[in-house]
Amino acid sequence: MADLEVKVECNYDVLDELRQAWDEAVIELGGSIYMSYDWSRTWWEFYGTGKELRIFLFRKEHRFVGIVPIYIDRVGFGPVRCSIARMVGSNIPPKVFDPPIQKDFAEFILREILKQLFEKDACDVLSLGPMSELHEAAGKMKDAALKSSLVKECRVVQGVHSVFWLPHSMEEYYQALSKNERKNRRKYELRTLKKEFDTRVEVLCTPEQVEQEFEDFVRQHTLHWNEQGMPGHFLAWPKATEYNRALVKAQAKLGRTRFVRILANNHVISNQYAFAFGNSYVWELPAQAGGKQWERFSLGPTGIVTMIDAAIREGKSRLEGGLAHYDYKLRLSAKEHETMTIRMIRNRLSSRIRFKFFNLFRFCLDVGYHKIWYRRIRPRIPALRRKPQWRLWLRLDF
Repeated sequence: MADLEVKVECNYDVLDELRQAWDEAVIELGGSIYMSYDWSRTWWEFYGTGKELRIFLFRKEHRFVGIVPIYIDRVGFGPVRCSIARMVGSNIPPKVFDPPIQKDFAEFILREILKQLFEKDACDVLSLGPMSELHEAAGKMKDAALKSSLVKECRVVQGVHSVFWLPHSMEEYYQALSKNERKNRRKYELRTLKKEFDTRVEVLCTPEQVEQEFEDFVRQHTLHWNEQGMPGHFLAWPKATEYNRALVKAQAKLGRTRFVRILANNHVISNQYAFAFGNSYVWELPAQAGGKQWERFSLGPTGIVTMIDAAIREGKSRLEGGLAHYDYKLRLSAKEHETMTIRMIRNRLSSRIRFKFFNLFRFCLDVGYHKIWYRRIRPRIPALRRKPQWRLWLRLDF
C-alpha cells in the first residue's frame, strides 16, 4: 500500500475539478448515487450546519480506489458529549450508502479512516451504512473493524433493501411474475385505463421538464398521503422539499433526474420520481391521484411496472427499490438483500461510557418519541399542524 495516495479534505469547494473523476469512480467501484459528488455535496449544503467534514480520498496511480465522505456530529455538551462520525447523507432520509471502495483496498482504507477519526479527531463512534451485502467492500470493512486495536466494540445492525433485477424485455419481466400477478399486471398495464381514457406514458428528463414537474409531484404526493392521514415524505423530513428541489436541479444538469408519469385525459394519475445512474434506476418516491374512481386501476403497482418498462428501454439492469421489507415489491419480482450498518466504538473508556449513555438516551427516544408520539399520537393531529421529525432524534439515529 506504499504507493497509495491518501488525502483528507474538509471542504467540497476544493474538489469541484474532481467531479467527473469522482462520479466515474462511484460507478466503477459499485457505489450508490448517494455517494456521487453532487448528491453528497447537496446534502451537505442543507444538513451540514454545525458539523465537521472529512472527505477521504484514496488514489493509486492517479486513479481513485476509494472515496468516503464523512461528517462528524458532536451531540451534547461538556463531559456529556458524544462525537459521532457518519457517512455524508446519513440519515435524512435513510438510504443504501455503498461507498465507492475497491474491495482489495477496503481494510487499508478503513484503518486510515479510523486513524483520522479516532486518533486525530477523537470521535467516540463511527457508523458506516446501511451498506448492501451486494457491495463487496462492505464485508471487508466489517472484518477490518473487528481486527482494529482502535475499536473496542463493533456492532452490526442488519436490515434489508430491495432490488428489481431487470431483464432485456418486458415480456421476460412478465414471465418472471407469478401466474396471478402476471395476469393482473397485463390487465392493468394501461389496458383497462385505455378503454376509458386517452392514456399515455411520459418520461421527463430535461432540466426544464423535471424542475417544473417536481413542484406538481410534491403536491400530488403530499395530497395522496394526507388523504390517508399520513404526512408524506415532504412533511416528514426537515427541509425535504427544498433539499429535493435542489437535488432535482443538480442531477438534471447531469441528465439523471426522471419522472415517469401516466396521464389519463391529460391528467397525471401516477408519477414515479427516480434517478438514472450507471446501470441503475434509483426509485425515490411515488405519487398518484386520489379518489375512488382510480382505486380499481391499481395505480401503485401499475406505476412501478411503467417505471420498470422505462428503465428497460434505457438499457438499465437494475431498479433500486429502497430500504425495508414490502410485500408488494416482492410480488412485482423484487429481490431482497441484506444490509449492514457497522457501528464502531473507540477503544477508550470515556468513549464507551458516552456511547452507553447516548445509546440508552436513543432507546428512550425510540420508545417515547418515535414509537409513541410520532407513530401513534402525531397521525391524529391535523396534517397542516404537524412538524417534521425532531432533529435530535435523527442525529441520534446512528
